[in-house]
Amino acid sequence: MKKILIIFVVAVAIGLSSPAPSGSQDVAGPMDESQVVVARYEWNGTHEISLAALNAEIAALPAYKQKNYRSKAAKLIFLEDMINQKLMLLAANEAGFDKNKEYLKKGDDYKHQLMVERLTEIEVDEKILVNDDRLRQYYEENKDVYVDKEQVRATCVTVFDKELAQTTLEEIQAGKDIFDAAKELSEKGVLTGPGSNPDDPGNTGLFTRDVSARAQAFVDEVFAMEVGEMTEEVFEQDVEEATYYMIFRKEEHQPERQQTFEEVKPRLKYPLKREMKRKRILEWLEVLTAEAKLTTYPELLPPPVTPEEEEDPENEQSEQ
Repeated sequence: MKKILIIFVVAVAIGLSSPAPSGSQDVAGPMDESQVVVARYEWNGTHEISLAALNAEIAALPAYKQKNYRSKAAKLIFLEDMINQKLMLLAANEAGFDKNKEYLKKGDDYKHQLMVERLTEIEVDEKILVNDDRLRQYYEENKDVYVDKEQVRATCVTVFDKELAQTTLEEIQAGKDIFDAAKELSEKGVLTGPGSNPDDPGNTGLFTRDVSARAQAFVDEVFAMEVGEMTEEVFEQDVEEATYYMIFRKEEHQPERQQTFEEVKPRLKYPLKREMKRKRILEWLEVLTAEAKLTTYPELLPPPVTPEEEEDPENEQSEQ
């Protein structure tokens, strides 16, 4: 018979590699997992899967996945998937896919990709050294990237109703704190735009000069104010089709600040390594090109097709 599927799982055997219970003695000595058969099937011959092969497949997984297959039940699930993959591969071979030129070419392409990737690891990745001195040098060369922009923060009341904004301003000028006004309007559900966060009504949070092109007039006004200064009249900010009516007090102004090396050090490794890798690849390719004595003949390349030629039906017929 060409194929007889006799699949059995030795459930007990899968758990044999676990530590023995407390108080027990290992009389027979260490178990040879290669001699423990956990599955067998016949398909143009007999095939077996040993406990050693099963554990080797699991060990080849990434560490974060390996921990999912420590229990006997989990190993049984993995074994079933492993068997299914092997049976499907046998079926694919029997269908002739192992001789299909298209698939063989794809297999060669993938093999070549893996070869190049491994050689690149050896010639590039393993020759890149990132240490504190190199990180500091990279920081000094790119200090302008690691700058905290100038920022301001305000307490702001923003509504769509002009009369409500005017009444609120008069109440604030009469003695009500702008924070209390923002809180009351937030509870009524009428706040919008900057300062409308219901969890912290009135607080705009810190923002930079380029935070919003649509509300640039408001942004510029806050930056121009002194800390503690408040608008003396309702400020109008047009945003597309709507108009915001705003009252705000500047609470905080943080000037531009250079981030220190220690602050940004954890973020330097990735861009530095990327830059060093790019440089090393170019150096390596120069060596390969020289060794190959490469010569190109760009003058022999056909000229690009013009849009007029692409639309010419005669060209289409000649291509066919």
